[in-house]
Amino acid sequence: MCEKDRLKKSTLFTLLAISLSLVSVAGAERFAFERYLMGTTVELIVLAPDRSAAEKAVERAYGEIERIERLLSVRRADSAISEINRSAGKRPVRVDEETYRLIQESLRFSKMSRGAFDITVQGMAEIWDFRRDGFRVPGPDRVLKGLERVGWSKIRLDESDSSVFLEKEGMRISLGAIAKGYAADRAVGILRSSGIESGIVSAGGDLIAFGRKENGKVWKVGVRNPRDHKKNICVLPASDRAVATSGDYERYRMVEGERVHHITDPRTGYPSKGCMSATVSAVSAMEADALATAVFVLGPEAGLALLEKLPDVEGIVVDAQGKITPSTGLAGTGERASKEKPNRPDSHPKHNTKGY
Repeated sequence: MCEKDRLKKSTLFTLLAISLSLVSVAGAERFAFERYLMGTTVELIVLAPDRSAAEKAVERAYGEIERIERLLSVRRADSAISEINRSAGKRPVRVDEETYRLIQESLRFSKMSRGAFDITVQGMAEIWDFRRDGFRVPGPDRVLKGLERVGWSKIRLDESDSSVFLEKEGMRISLGAIAKGYAADRAVGILRSSGIESGIVSAGGDLIAFGRKENGKVWKVGVRNPRDHKKNICVLPASDRAVATSGDYERYRMVEGERVHHITDPRTGYPSKGCMSATVSAVSAMEADALATAVFVLGPEAGLALLEKLPDVEGIVVDAQGKITPSTGLAGTGERASKEKPNRPDSHPKHNTKGY
């Protein structure tokens, strides 16, 4: 990206933050709800005229998230994803249009990240099973064997009948690195259609904020320090924006003094080593979700280079040594971040981000 384009992108992001003018939400109260879905705590914060209106809208939004979980969960035998996995190497599986489009989107992220984002990395899940008692780092032969079942180019899509085929028997896919973001986007759509004009949907490390706070100010998202969750590395404006973080600190084991975490590089079969965390700000939570994983796997230099090519997307990376590096539009954020201590949290996601 040339210097002129960098300056243009930086200016656009700055103008976005400024242009979210301070228009108050008259007569609205803040209501917060939590429910455990999709393997994480999903927090909804809404501004509504009364609790009854808030509860009706939130119930619809949670219902939509539950529907998506039923549709996409690898843990449900009756999900479309489970059927695709059972049929790997045997036959194509016709799926509903929604599942087909999500897999199609996943392959788009795989292509743009040169395989750093790859839904077939689920095939390594049994090899790197961090939940198992007596966890041990798998031997190289086992990792290589597992890699034979990984590779986004081995997924075959047929638009004519919306079918999905995994070429190799034993292959597995999971939309876990994109589904929570997609569900958050859908939940916002449901809330808006229910008359809610402002709020936050937070699903683990994926957060999307829309509208403005009671005082008319923009929502802000604090991105936690990957080694000290009581501190922020940065605070980002997030009204009508999504923020997602991937980090090495949620699921991991310490083995001989080395942190072995759950985010596997699909190209090597081993946990990625270049980052402690990668945070992406984008218009949609699905995009932020997928790109946070891709940037984390790619590492600081290649990951930020990817973000610089994309319109209306920014990010900030903490490398393996703890150095904070922002993308062009967030230049300077890292230097200020450790000193910024917002007083009043608006949400408390259990993982890597929290809204203010």
